[in-house]
Amino acid sequence: MIIHKSILKELTKNMSVIIFSLSIILFMEKFVKLTKLFMGKGADLLDIFKIFLYIQPSILLLSVPMAILISIFLTYGRMASDNEIIVLKSTGMTFLGISRAAFTLSFISFAALLFISLYLLPRSTQAFNHTLHQTIVKKASMTLEAESFSDVFKGTVIFIKKMPSQNTFNGIFVYREGEKAGDNPFVIVAEKGLMSSDPDEGLIKLTMKNGSIHSYKKDSSSEISFSEYDFILNTGLKASKDAKPDEISTSKLWEGRKSNLPWAIELNRRLALPFACLIFGFLAPALSQKTGKIGKLGGFSISLTIIILYYMFLIMGEGLSKSGGLSPFLGSWLPNIFFSAIAAVFVYIAYIDKPLRKF
Repeated sequence: MIIHKSILKELTKNMSVIIFSLSIILFMEKFVKLTKLFMGKGADLLDIFKIFLYIQPSILLLSVPMAILISIFLTYGRMASDNEIIVLKSTGMTFLGISRAAFTLSFISFAALLFISLYLLPRSTQAFNHTLHQTIVKKASMTLEAESFSDVFKGTVIFIKKMPSQNTFNGIFVYREGEKAGDNPFVIVAEKGLMSSDPDEGLIKLTMKNGSIHSYKKDSSSEISFSEYDFILNTGLKASKDAKPDEISTSKLWEGRKSNLPWAIELNRRLALPFACLIFGFLAPALSQKTGKIGKLGGFSISLTIIILYYMFLIMGEGLSKSGGLSPFLGSWLPNIFFSAIAAVFVYIAYIDKPLRKF
Protein backbone atom coordinates (compact mmCIF):
# COMPACT_ATOMS: atom_id res chain seq x y z
CA MET A 1 0.00 0.00 0.00
CA ILE A 2 1.02 3.60 -0.60
CA ILE A 3 0.60 4.43 3.10
CA HIS A 4 2.99 1.67 4.20
CA LYS A 5 5.57 2.70 1.59
CA SER A 6 5.32 6.32 2.72
CA ILE A 7 5.83 5.42 6.39
CA LEU A 8 8.67 3.02 5.52
CA LYS A 9 10.34 5.75 3.44
CA GLU A 10 10.20 8.20 6.35
CA LEU A 11 11.47 5.55 8.77
CA THR A 12 14.37 4.68 6.48
CA LYS A 13 15.29 8.33 6.02
CA ASN A 14 15.27 9.00 9.78
CA MET A 15 17.17 5.80 10.49
CA SER A 16 19.89 6.61 7.95
CA VAL A 17 20.47 10.04 9.45
CA ILE A 18 20.55 8.62 12.98
CA ILE A 19 22.96 5.79 12.08
CA PHE A 20 25.29 8.29 10.42
CA SER A 21 25.16 10.62 13.44
CA LEU A 22 25.64 7.84 15.99
CA SER A 23 28.49 6.32 13.96
CA ILE A 24 30.33 9.65 14.01
CA ILE A 25 29.79 10.00 17.78
CA LEU A 26 30.86 6.43 18.55
CA PHE A 27 33.89 6.78 16.29
CA MET A 28 35.20 9.86 18.09
CA GLU A 29 36.94 7.88 20.85
CA LYS A 30 38.85 5.85 18.28
CA PHE A 31 39.41 8.93 16.15
CA VAL A 32 41.22 10.76 18.96
CA LYS A 33 43.64 7.85 19.38
CA LEU A 34 44.15 7.50 15.64
CA THR A 35 44.73 11.23 15.28
CA LYS A 36 47.47 11.05 17.90
CA LEU A 37 49.09 8.23 15.97
CA PHE A 38 48.68 9.26 12.34
CA MET A 39 48.25 12.99 11.93
CA GLY A 40 51.47 14.60 10.81
CA LYS A 41 53.25 11.22 10.64
CA GLY A 42 52.87 10.67 6.90
CA ALA A 43 50.41 7.80 7.12
CA ASP A 44 48.82 6.76 3.84
CA LEU A 45 45.25 7.91 3.30
CA LEU A 46 44.44 4.39 2.11
CA ASP A 47 45.50 2.91 5.46
CA ILE A 48 43.41 5.48 7.36
CA PHE A 49 40.42 4.71 5.14
CA LYS A 50 40.85 0.96 5.72
CA ILE A 51 40.96 1.46 9.48
CA PHE A 52 37.81 3.60 9.36
CA LEU A 53 36.07 0.97 7.22
CA TYR A 54 37.09 -1.99 9.39
CA ILE A 55 35.75 -0.38 12.56
CA GLN A 56 32.26 0.16 11.14
CA PRO A 57 30.79 -3.32 11.96
CA SER A 58 31.52 -2.88 15.69
CA ILE A 59 29.96 0.59 15.56
CA LEU A 60 26.90 -0.62 13.62
CA LEU A 61 26.35 -3.35 16.20
CA LEU A 62 25.58 -0.59 18.71
CA SER A 63 24.14 2.13 16.47
CA VAL A 64 21.57 0.14 14.47
CA PRO A 65 19.36 -0.93 17.45
CA MET A 66 19.52 2.66 18.73
CA ALA A 67 18.58 4.01 15.30
CA ILE A 68 15.62 1.61 15.00
CA LEU A 69 14.17 2.80 18.30
CA ILE A 70 14.75 6.52 17.77
CA SER A 71 13.55 6.58 14.14
CA ILE A 72 10.28 4.79 15.01
CA PHE A 73 9.59 7.15 17.90
CA LEU A 74 10.35 10.18 15.73
CA THR A 75 8.20 8.97 12.85
CA TYR A 76 5.18 7.78 14.81
CA GLY A 77 5.48 10.68 17.23
CA ARG A 78 5.20 13.10 14.31
CA MET A 79 2.27 11.12 12.89
CA ALA A 80 0.47 11.33 16.24
CA SER A 81 1.12 15.09 16.50
CA ASP A 82 -0.29 15.61 12.99
CA ASN A 83 -3.34 13.44 13.82
CA GLU A 84 -2.35 10.95 11.11
CA ILE A 85 -2.70 8.04 13.55
CA ILE A 86 -6.31 9.05 14.27
CA VAL A 87 -7.02 9.32 10.53
CA LEU A 88 -5.58 5.86 9.87
CA LYS A 89 -7.62 4.37 12.74
CA SER A 90 -10.76 6.03 11.39
CA THR A 91 -10.29 4.12 8.13
CA GLY A 92 -10.41 0.86 10.08
CA MET A 93 -6.67 0.21 10.15
CA THR A 94 -5.51 -1.77 13.19
CA PHE A 95 -2.32 -1.40 15.21
CA LEU A 96 -0.67 -4.17 13.20
CA GLY A 97 -1.52 -2.39 9.96
CA ILE A 98 -0.26 0.98 11.14
CA SER A 99 2.95 -0.59 12.46
CA ARG A 100 3.66 -2.80 9.46
CA ALA A 101 6.38 -0.50 8.14
CA ALA A 102 8.15 -0.49 11.53
CA PHE A 103 7.97 -4.29 11.71
CA THR A 104 9.36 -4.60 8.17
CA LEU A 105 12.28 -2.29 8.91
CA SER A 106 13.09 -4.05 12.18
CA PHE A 107 13.14 -7.50 10.50
CA ILE A 108 15.41 -6.24 7.70
CA SER A 109 17.71 -4.59 10.25
CA PHE A 110 17.74 -7.75 12.37
CA ALA A 111 18.81 -9.91 9.42
CA ALA A 112 21.49 -7.44 8.33
CA LEU A 113 22.84 -6.97 11.85
CA LEU A 114 22.88 -10.72 12.50
CA PHE A 115 25.08 -11.17 9.42
CA ILE A 116 27.33 -8.31 10.56
CA SER A 117 27.57 -9.64 14.10
CA LEU A 118 28.22 -13.30 13.30
CA TYR A 119 30.28 -12.99 10.12
CA LEU A 120 31.69 -9.50 9.48
CA LEU A 121 32.49 -8.40 13.04
CA PRO A 122 35.32 -10.86 13.87
CA ARG A 123 36.87 -10.47 10.44
CA SER A 124 36.72 -6.68 10.47
CA THR A 125 38.09 -6.47 14.02
CA GLN A 126 41.00 -8.73 13.13
CA ALA A 127 41.63 -6.75 9.93
CA PHE A 128 41.41 -3.47 11.87
CA ASN A 129 44.04 -4.53 14.42
CA HIS A 130 46.28 -6.02 11.74
CA THR A 131 46.11 -2.92 9.51
CA LEU A 132 46.66 -0.64 12.49
CA HIS A 133 49.78 -2.44 13.63
CA GLN A 134 51.08 -2.90 10.10
CA THR A 135 50.74 0.87 9.62
CA ILE A 136 52.66 1.44 12.86
CA VAL A 137 55.42 -0.86 11.61
CA LYS A 138 55.65 0.84 8.23
CA LYS A 139 55.71 4.29 9.81
CA ALA A 140 57.57 3.29 12.98
CA SER A 141 60.24 5.99 12.84
CA MET A 142 57.60 8.65 12.07
CA THR A 143 55.92 8.01 15.42
CA LEU A 144 59.00 9.39 17.19
CA GLU A 145 59.94 13.05 17.48
CA ALA A 146 63.04 14.78 18.80
CA GLU A 147 62.89 15.99 22.42
CA SER A 148 59.54 14.33 23.13
CA PHE A 149 58.30 11.17 24.84
CA SER A 150 56.46 8.53 22.80
CA ASP A 151 54.27 5.76 24.26
CA VAL A 152 52.96 4.39 20.94
CA PHE A 153 54.57 1.00 21.49
CA LYS A 154 52.96 -1.22 24.12
CA GLY A 155 54.63 -1.06 27.55
CA THR A 156 57.45 1.16 26.27
CA VAL A 157 58.29 4.85 26.58
CA ILE A 158 60.95 6.28 24.26
CA PHE A 159 62.70 9.65 24.37
CA ILE A 160 64.93 10.88 21.54
CA LYS A 161 67.27 13.85 21.97
CA LYS A 162 68.12 14.42 18.31
CA MET A 163 67.15 12.88 14.95
CA PRO A 164 69.87 13.42 12.30
CA SER A 165 67.69 11.54 9.80
CA GLN A 166 64.36 9.73 9.70
CA ASN A 167 65.63 6.37 11.03
CA THR A 168 68.70 7.42 13.03
CA PHE A 169 68.67 8.82 16.56
CA ASN A 170 71.10 10.39 18.99
CA GLY A 171 70.60 10.44 22.76
CA ILE A 172 68.17 7.56 23.33
CA PHE A 173 66.25 6.83 26.53
CA VAL A 174 63.97 3.75 26.70
CA TYR A 175 61.78 2.60 29.58
CA ARG A 176 60.19 -0.86 29.33
CA GLU A 177 57.63 -2.18 31.83
CA GLY A 178 57.67 -5.81 32.92
CA GLU A 179 55.59 -7.83 30.45
CA LYS A 180 54.61 -10.38 33.09
CA ALA A 181 53.83 -10.11 36.79
CA GLY A 182 57.27 -11.35 37.82
CA ASP A 183 59.27 -9.30 35.33
CA ASN A 184 61.13 -6.21 36.43
CA PRO A 185 61.13 -2.91 34.53
CA PHE A 186 64.36 -1.67 33.00
CA VAL A 187 65.85 1.46 31.43
CA ILE A 188 68.14 1.65 28.41
CA VAL A 189 70.33 4.66 27.70
CA ALA A 190 72.32 4.77 24.45
CA GLU A 191 74.45 7.23 22.53
CA LYS A 192 72.87 6.55 19.13
CA GLY A 193 70.63 4.10 17.36
CA LEU A 194 69.03 2.97 14.09
CA MET A 195 65.43 1.80 13.58
CA SER A 196 64.47 -0.86 11.05
CA SER A 197 61.15 -2.58 10.44
CA ASP A 198 59.66 -5.61 8.72
CA PRO A 199 55.95 -5.00 7.94
CA ASP A 200 55.37 -8.61 6.82
CA GLU A 201 56.57 -10.02 10.16
CA GLY A 202 55.19 -7.11 12.18
CA LEU A 203 58.57 -6.49 13.82
CA ILE A 204 60.32 -3.23 14.67
CA LYS A 205 63.97 -3.34 15.73
CA LEU A 206 65.83 -0.49 17.41
CA THR A 207 69.57 -1.15 17.16
CA MET A 208 71.36 0.93 19.82
CA LYS A 209 75.11 1.52 20.21
CA ASN A 210 77.33 2.54 23.12
CA GLY A 211 74.88 2.38 25.98
CA SER A 212 73.82 0.62 29.17
CA ILE A 213 70.85 -1.31 30.54
CA HIS A 214 69.64 -0.57 34.06
CA SER A 215 67.27 -3.12 35.63
CA TYR A 216 65.55 -2.70 38.97
CA LYS A 217 64.37 -5.16 41.56
CA LYS A 218 62.73 -4.58 44.92
CA ASP A 219 65.95 -4.37 46.93
CA SER A 220 68.66 -4.14 44.26
CA SER A 221 69.59 -2.92 40.81
CA SER A 222 72.04 -3.91 38.10
CA GLU A 223 73.76 -2.25 35.16
CA ILE A 224 75.08 -3.81 31.93
CA SER A 225 77.05 -1.90 29.33
CA PHE A 226 76.96 -2.76 25.63
CA SER A 227 78.53 -1.66 22.39
CA GLU A 228 75.54 -2.78 20.32
CA TYR A 229 72.10 -3.99 21.38
CA ASP A 230 69.00 -4.96 19.36
CA PHE A 231 65.78 -3.95 21.09
CA ILE A 232 62.50 -5.34 19.72
CA LEU A 233 59.54 -2.98 20.00
CA ASN A 234 56.15 -4.48 20.74
CA THR A 235 53.41 -3.34 18.35
CA GLY A 236 50.72 -5.28 20.24
CA LEU A 237 50.09 -7.61 17.31
CA LYS A 238 49.13 -10.98 18.75
CA ALA A 239 49.13 -14.46 17.39
CA SER A 240 45.77 -15.99 16.50
CA LYS A 241 45.85 -18.22 19.58
CA ASP A 242 46.18 -15.11 21.76
CA ALA A 243 43.55 -13.08 19.88
CA LYS A 244 40.84 -11.28 21.83
CA PRO A 245 37.31 -12.77 21.85
CA ASP A 246 35.99 -10.14 19.42
CA GLU A 247 38.56 -11.32 16.85
CA ILE A 248 37.57 -15.00 17.08
CA SER A 249 35.22 -16.42 14.44
CA THR A 250 31.73 -17.30 15.61
CA SER A 251 32.19 -21.00 14.84
CA LYS A 252 35.28 -21.16 17.07
CA LEU A 253 33.46 -19.27 19.83
CA TRP A 254 30.68 -21.86 19.66
CA GLU A 255 33.14 -24.74 19.93
CA GLY A 256 34.97 -23.24 22.91
CA ARG A 257 32.01 -21.64 24.71
CA LYS A 258 31.87 -24.24 27.48
CA SER A 259 35.54 -24.09 28.45
CA ASN A 260 36.24 -20.38 27.89
CA LEU A 261 34.12 -17.83 29.77
CA PRO A 262 35.11 -14.72 27.73
CA TRP A 263 34.30 -16.61 24.54
CA ALA A 264 30.87 -17.59 25.88
CA ILE A 265 30.13 -13.98 26.82
CA GLU A 266 31.22 -12.72 23.39
CA LEU A 267 29.13 -15.38 21.61
CA ASN A 268 25.97 -14.49 23.52
CA ARG A 269 26.61 -10.79 22.97
CA ARG A 270 26.84 -11.31 19.21
CA LEU A 271 23.52 -13.14 19.23
CA ALA A 272 21.71 -10.84 21.68
CA LEU A 273 22.37 -7.42 20.14
CA PRO A 274 20.73 -8.14 16.74
CA PHE A 275 17.57 -9.28 18.53
CA ALA A 276 17.34 -5.81 20.05
CA CYS A 277 16.24 -4.63 16.58
CA LEU A 278 13.17 -6.89 16.76
CA ILE A 279 12.37 -5.94 20.35
CA PHE A 280 12.63 -2.20 19.68
CA GLY A 281 10.75 -2.67 16.40
CA PHE A 282 7.71 -3.95 18.31
CA LEU A 283 8.06 -1.86 21.46
CA ALA A 284 8.49 1.55 19.82
CA PRO A 285 5.30 1.72 17.68
CA ALA A 286 3.17 0.28 20.49
CA LEU A 287 4.59 2.67 23.08
CA SER A 288 4.53 5.71 20.78
CA GLN A 289 0.83 5.18 20.00
CA LYS A 290 0.02 4.94 23.71
CA THR A 291 1.97 8.04 24.71
CA GLY A 292 -0.12 10.28 22.48
CA LYS A 293 0.95 13.56 20.90
CA ILE A 294 4.42 13.85 22.36
CA GLY A 295 6.07 15.06 19.15
CA LYS A 296 9.62 14.44 17.98
CA LEU A 297 11.26 15.85 21.10
CA GLY A 298 9.15 13.71 23.42
CA GLY A 299 9.77 10.62 21.29
CA PHE A 300 13.50 11.26 21.28
CA SER A 301 13.53 11.67 25.08
CA ILE A 302 11.66 8.39 25.66
CA SER A 303 13.84 6.47 23.20
CA LEU A 304 17.00 7.88 24.77
CA THR A 305 15.82 6.72 28.21
CA ILE A 306 15.13 3.21 26.89
CA ILE A 307 18.54 3.06 25.20
CA ILE A 308 20.34 4.12 28.39
CA LEU A 309 18.47 1.49 30.41
CA TYR A 310 19.10 -1.23 27.82
CA TYR A 311 22.85 -0.72 27.61
CA MET A 312 23.11 -0.19 31.36
CA PHE A 313 21.52 -3.62 31.88
CA LEU A 314 23.79 -5.09 29.19
CA ILE A 315 26.97 -3.72 30.79
CA MET A 316 25.86 -4.82 34.26
CA GLY A 317 24.89 -8.28 33.00
CA GLU A 318 28.19 -8.84 31.22
CA GLY A 319 30.05 -7.59 34.29
CA LEU A 320 28.22 -10.07 36.48
CA SER A 321 28.95 -12.82 33.97
CA LYS A 322 32.67 -12.06 34.07
CA SER A 323 32.63 -12.17 37.88
CA GLY A 324 30.62 -15.39 37.95
CA GLY A 325 27.42 -13.83 39.31
CA LEU A 326 25.39 -14.73 36.21
CA SER A 327 25.71 -17.23 33.41
CA PRO A 328 26.98 -15.84 30.07
CA PHE A 329 23.52 -16.40 28.59
CA LEU A 330 21.64 -14.45 31.26
CA GLY A 331 24.29 -11.74 31.40
CA SER A 332 23.91 -10.93 27.70
CA TRP A 333 20.21 -11.71 27.27
CA LEU A 334 18.90 -10.07 30.44
CA PRO A 335 18.08 -6.70 28.77
CA ASN A 336 16.40 -8.53 25.87
CA ILE A 337 14.26 -10.58 28.25
CA PHE A 338 13.30 -7.49 30.27
CA PHE A 339 12.36 -5.32 27.30
CA SER A 340 10.68 -8.21 25.49
CA ALA A 341 8.27 -8.52 28.42
CA ILE A 342 7.58 -4.78 28.32
CA ALA A 343 7.13 -4.90 24.53
CA ALA A 344 4.69 -7.81 24.82
CA VAL A 345 2.54 -5.87 27.29
CA PHE A 346 2.36 -2.71 25.18
CA VAL A 347 1.83 -4.63 21.93
CA TYR A 348 -1.09 -6.48 23.52
CA ILE A 349 -2.62 -3.23 24.80
CA ALA A 350 -2.22 -1.62 21.38
CA TYR A 351 -3.58 -4.72 19.62
CA ILE A 352 -6.82 -4.89 21.61
CA ASP A 353 -7.35 -1.17 21.05
CA LYS A 354 -9.96 -1.34 18.28
CA PRO A 355 -9.84 1.07 15.34
CA LEU A 356 -12.31 3.92 15.28
CA ARG A 357 -15.68 3.07 13.81
CA LYS A 358 -16.96 4.79 10.75
CA PHE A 359 -20.18 6.72 11.19
